[in-house]
Amino acid sequence: MKFFCRRVFPVFLGLLIFSAAVPAPALDAVNGEALSLSLREWLDAAARSRQAFVGCEPVHASKDLIDFYAQRAYQPVWVSPRGASEAARDLLSTLADAERHGLLSQDYHFPCLSEWLKNHRSDRSPAIAAKELAGMEIVLSDAFVNFATHLAAGKVDPQTIHPQWVSPRKKTEVFQRLAAVAASRDLRAILEELAPGDQGYRDAMSEAHRLRRRIATGGWREIDPGETLRPGDHSPRVAQVRARLMEEGDLPSGTPSAEETVFGDALVRAVVRFQHRHGLAPDGVVGPQTLAALNRSPEDRLRCVLVNLERWRWIPRDLGRRHIIVNPAAFTLEGFREELKVLEMPVIVGESYTRTPVFSGDMTHLVVNPFWNVPPGVLARKILPKIKKNPGYLAANHFELVRGSKQTTVLLNPSLIDWSRVHAGNFPGRLRQRPGPWNSLGRIKFIFPNDFAVYLHDTPDRHLFDRTDRAFSSGCIRVKKPVELALFVLEPDPAWNRERLEQVLAGGKPTTVRVKDPVTVHLQYWTFWIGADGQAQYRKDIYDRDGVLWSALNTVPSAPQAAPAQVQPEVDPNLEVEPAG
Repeated sequence: MKFFCRRVFPVFLGLLIFSAAVPAPALDAVNGEALSLSLREWLDAAARSRQAFVGCEPVHASKDLIDFYAQRAYQPVWVSPRGASEAARDLLSTLADAERHGLLSQDYHFPCLSEWLKNHRSDRSPAIAAKELAGMEIVLSDAFVNFATHLAAGKVDPQTIHPQWVSPRKKTEVFQRLAAVAASRDLRAILEELAPGDQGYRDAMSEAHRLRRRIATGGWREIDPGETLRPGDHSPRVAQVRARLMEEGDLPSGTPSAEETVFGDALVRAVVRFQHRHGLAPDGVVGPQTLAALNRSPEDRLRCVLVNLERWRWIPRDLGRRHIIVNPAAFTLEGFREELKVLEMPVIVGESYTRTPVFSGDMTHLVVNPFWNVPPGVLARKILPKIKKNPGYLAANHFELVRGSKQTTVLLNPSLIDWSRVHAGNFPGRLRQRPGPWNSLGRIKFIFPNDFAVYLHDTPDRHLFDRTDRAFSSGCIRVKKPVELALFVLEPDPAWNRERLEQVLAGGKPTTVRVKDPVTVHLQYWTFWIGADGQAQYRKDIYDRDGVLWSALNTVPSAPQAAPAQVQPEVDPNLEVEPAG
């Protein structure tokens, strides 16, 4: 027998495929009843196993497939007594293109199924043919379910950064699609509809395709190392920069030829465009960072695009009628109303060791003129050493030492404390900073409850917004335009407008404002996207997350249960077994 996985365990495979629990029907060909019986037999065996195998193929969605086929009285989706359906062949064709989505076709039984379709024979005995068809039915469904769930929810679990087979978030929808396969005329459409429908996802697929073509033609030539290139310089390396930027599209083809070696005005403008697209300081100078970005290989850029395709699959399909997206890698916040961007501003995000997390949450309230209750980690790392060095630091920076709850707060006298004996574990009470222009939270903080104790807030350190790289916080997000953000959040509430907000701010009293119309905050991490102008945008991986995700994307997900065992249907001792060939 030569059908699937013949290069792996051929003798075992032949014995397994031709085993059966019932005698061969007295028919010249497989009938529907025999096929359903064989299908049930495989699934009953899978139910007894900690990890199901059909031949040498692990069935990852075995428990869900058992339930699925039981509900449909073990009627097949992909095969009939005559063999594989057109839908089965369409599935193989779609799996062959899994790379378009940055996924691996071999994760979805593609080599096995391709071998089977190529070598399937119709001259088997009815029992053997029924067993083979039923086995392949299960493998086809497992391939569909796993590919569909990876398109719909991602291959990698964002909570653990471990690859997974079936995501519970999309399980119901995926099995509904599987049930609809037989009635559909377009299997590819069924699967493609599960992937994100956003233009950003499609644009990323197009960029990946462009990069693959470029890699196939040899990539691009690196610019030679050397000193910083500045406007007015004359160097053979200038011609290399010019050629590179023409290839990128930042330097129009109508400008001086690629051989021009003078760093002129047109090239300065092209360098600035490139720097803007890569999150670099737009100074028009080709220094070390700009040179590194220009020399970044197409293979590395492709990896960047593919990990961001996976991040697209993680995010909710419905971002909310009014929502905010914060991208720490780009140091930006954007506000959307009915999918229209109505607000944009720079932000400051967490440092490398206090990274801003990735999650979504609904904003519930904001606080005007907030106190800042100093977190224990910040207290231990940054503030306590300053107090020990100079106890007057507290008064000079408007800190209060308090004890008790919000309703029974008691102020403590710092001058009565022997600070030389104080450490993070025995700190006397809580430290908070009074509202005012000195307050580390600025004038407004925005609360969306979460397990990370992260929120958005103003900051008195306005000068930091002038930096290109803005990873300076302890994990929270500092916003440059707090008043504009508050007006966006409160815009459906007739009780609030700019005039009233400014009055409350001027009063200096802490004031909590409930958000009546929900605003969902999405903290996402994008190191690549296509901008509104159609230009590719790349950003530095400030938290070193791309490499971890890339490794996970190229790892075979673990089996649903440990210690896999082979599914071995009960064998009729009277059944003939054909040797594997």
